[in-house]
Amino acid sequence: MFRNILARVARARIEREAAEWLARLHADTCDERTRAEFRKWLRTDDRHAWAFEELTAVWDLVGARRFDHSAQPERLSRRGVLLGGGAALTAAAGGLVTLTAGAEIYRTDIGERRTIVLADRSKVVLDADSRLRVRNRDSGCEATLERGRAHFDLSSRSSGSLVVRAGGCKLRVDRGAFEIETRKGESARILMLSGSAALDGAGSSVSMLTSGHVFEESSTTLLPVAAPALERLMAWQGGRAIFNDDSVADAVEIMNRYDRQRLTLEDDAIAELRISGTFRVGDNAAFADALRAMLPVSVVAQPDTLRLSMAGR
Repeated sequence: MFRNILARVARARIEREAAEWLARLHADTCDERTRAEFRKWLRTDDRHAWAFEELTAVWDLVGARRFDHSAQPERLSRRGVLLGGGAALTAAAGGLVTLTAGAEIYRTDIGERRTIVLADRSKVVLDADSRLRVRNRDSGCEATLERGRAHFDLSSRSSGSLVVRAGGCKLRVDRGAFEIETRKGESARILMLSGSAALDGAGSSVSMLTSGHVFEESSTTLLPVAAPALERLMAWQGGRAIFNDDSVADAVEIMNRYDRQRLTLEDDAIAELRISGTFRVGDNAAFADALRAMLPVSVVAQPDTLRLSMAGR
């Protein structure tokens, strides 16, 4: 009986600690140090992870979780993501961060843009419909952009190098700012805004990226960026998309990152039509109206879809 009493006391203590962690992790003051302390607490005892998971289930059930504009990481199934299987579930302000085999996974939904501060104080702006995997190591942070686009600002980071992977590229950076983009893990495009970075892989002879240059993995080319091209590449941060004789297919793919009312191409002939101009993202209906005014395109609007076809067909 005495042993049962001790077990109940221990369980009550763990449940109290789990509740305290849940409150701290959802507070506005939650930072990377708090999350690191929480991960340490999780590893101390297998019962900690289970208690926190059970408490989180109740939290979700009553609708207590609040959502804001911090990074919304992807959640995995319950029980299967806890310590013991090489993974853990932790929390960040406004949402849960999934730790899978030591990696934090951040994602943005359609139309969302999030700001993340990594453990080394690097700042990342994650564009809509993107996914970033981050590992914290003694030598520095390692990030893999698995999908989408991200802007990295290393002006406030601590010591060590930041390693970023996308497509077949591996970038090692100490200071500076850059943007990197990939479509579902395919070839990457890297825009170096300031500083320099060592480039590895990508089947290219290019080994160093310097400020004011863009590297296209698909063509293994490194080119200087003129002001108009720079404005176009960075327009997404201002909620715009700038096209310059781009195919409608490419434009539709970009615009669909920001609006759940999807643009669909009903005719193959539309895909290769060309378009130029500046458009506000997140309003596909207005973009479809512009296409109709500029090109021989007809639009059929449905609640979730804007169907584009060649006019007169």
